[in-house]
Amino acid sequence: MTLGSGFYSNRYWINDPWRYRLPEPFPGTRWIRYYNDVLLVDTFSGEVVDVIYDFFW
Repeated sequence: MTLGSGFYSNRYWINDPWRYRLPEPFPGTRWIRYYNDVLLVDTFSGEVVDVIYDFFW
């Protein structure tokens, strides 16, 4: 699955993943808030690497 760049722009980034007890993202990836879910997204391709469903409820 891939996302359009508008869905993983910096306004959706989780800049402090340790605050939410998320693992440190790999280089070139970012944790993104997507509705109630958290996605680990490759910032170059938009590919979703990992998903945590219903993280924010």
